[in-house]
Amino acid sequence: MSSHQWSSTAPGGTRIKICGVRDTSDIEAAADAGADAIGLVLAKDSPRSITPERAATLTAAADPRLTVVRLMVDPAEPRLRRRSPGWLQLHGSESVQLVEAASQVGPVIRAVPFDDIEAINQWDADPHVARLLIDSHRGGSGVAFDHETFAEVAASLTTPWILAGGLNPDTVAAAIQHLHPWGVDVSSGVESSRGVKDPKRIAAFCQAVQAADS
Repeated sequence: MSSHQWSSTAPGGTRIKICGVRDTSDIEAAADAGADAIGLVLAKDSPRSITPERAATLTAAADPRLTVVRLMVDPAEPRLRRRSPGWLQLHGSESVQLVEAASQVGPVIRAVPFDDIEAINQWDADPHVARLLIDSHRGGSGVAFDHETFAEVAASLTTPWILAGGLNPDTVAAAIQHLHPWGVDVSSGVESSRGVKDPKRIAAFCQAVQAADS
């Protein structure tokens, strides 16, 4: 896989994003396993949070096969505009105007709880949203949601969407086969302890995704 896969909306294998990476070894493990993207968490209340300076260092060190996505929660618009171009993932209560401003920095991934159907429909129709990310109520919590109840909504989405929330090497294949998302996002499901990525679990997760696609 490669970063052009992440940018493309054309049919293809399920894209894989390893979120909450904090070290160059995490990036190497993601690239070696065949992931398409990594997520850098800039939200201060997360155990996976890194500083903007650290994010810049990791971005510069990232394998060119990987798309780098910066995760933010309710950023101030001036802060957004100071960012270098690139993918942004928004996890807060950002307004339509802020999402539009973010889209001028780079493609926007809008995170939405699985059961907020009104918000899902709103952002699905918003031209400034490049991807939806459907999550449980708390991003990064490692808690899965009821995929069965979401299946009908999933089938109606027109924006390419990414499944998150409680995925791990043992559950991701069934989730893909049931919901057919454009991509999957994992963080705690590939960790050995809170905030610490496990290269073996990253590899197992990617292998499970690839097996589900075959």
